[in-house]
Amino acid sequence: MATKNGVCPHCQFSRLERRIFPVNPEASTVYCPFCMRELNPTEAINSYNEIINGMLEKADSSLLVACDPVLAYRQYAEVLEVEPNNSKALLGRILCLIYTSKIKRSYLVEANDLLGEITYKGTDEVTRYVGFLKRINFALDEYDMALNKKLTHHGQYYDEECLKMYLKRLNEIINFKKNILDTLNKIKKDYVSQKNEVLINLISHNISEKENSLRTSKFLITGIGYKVTRVGADKISITETGETVNTHYNKKGLYTLNENDKSKKLIKDTVFKDYTPIIRAKNISIYFAILCILIAIGCGAAAYVFFKDALLFPIFVAAAGLAFAGFITLLILHLSWRSILKKRKLRID
Repeated sequence: MATKNGVCPHCQFSRLERRIFPVNPEASTVYCPFCMRELNPTEAINSYNEIINGMLEKADSSLLVACDPVLAYRQYAEVLEVEPNNSKALLGRILCLIYTSKIKRSYLVEANDLLGEITYKGTDEVTRYVGFLKRINFALDEYDMALNKKLTHHGQYYDEECLKMYLKRLNEIINFKKNILDTLNKIKKDYVSQKNEVLINLISHNISEKENSLRTSKFLITGIGYKVTRVGADKISITETGETVNTHYNKKGLYTLNENDKSKKLIKDTVFKDYTPIIRAKNISIYFAILCILIAIGCGAAAYVFFKDALLFPIFVAAAGLAFAGFITLLILHLSWRSILKKRKLRID
């Protein structure tokens, strides 16, 4: 019978990969090769699984709760160092690559290649795998909508490069979705599922809509017609047709430049907004710090102007002191969070 990975719960090595040893599940007893302690095979295997599941939960939390795909990507990598074929870690990394993709540099091609490395077997794994494919499909739609919104202003593209960039990214999205569709069709042959059928129809319809955008033979850029041509499976070419298009009779859906507002320019390369809780805390803390200092000034002034000789004087002084202490605390936290985010930005870039 094939051996499984096991870990001795009593050894205290710094890294997990140094503690792993093969375990025969059918054996009555196993011995840790490091400390020579006698173990039950089930105990060693369960100890290993608990560690791996804990690492995966930590990475999932970083991605889905803390909204930090860069940190999650590294945490999934720690799992893959131990289990190179761990499907959960590979699928999590695909989501991380999508959510870290920017305008000028996307990781959709790498994520698409990574999808082909994942293997699945058994009903439970297939169900989880199909669920992840659905989530990946949704993430691609999010990237498409966020990218389109980032590159346009009032439904028009800022300049020619913005339009070309979007069409290239759209081509990458379509190729990725086609890979998902092929994978789902393959799963459908082996595991019949009504849910798979619904997802297949949804993705097929979505691909058709997106491909219509790339089939547009002419679109407008400052009055000159352009043509989109596919070059290979994952590249497109955008060439000028030389035909002048009347700017006053644009049909709905025709790509145009923003002729009315030249002051708006594309500045940031990011696509997804960063919703990390630490960013929210940093933004909120400065407002509360300002509120605390205003309360401190107000209470202090009221104490010395209106209640200098009254019984309320110590109360107002204490309130001013507490508000000032709150201001100092919030200011320190704000600066600390700001420093952390600066380091994180350098890590991302």
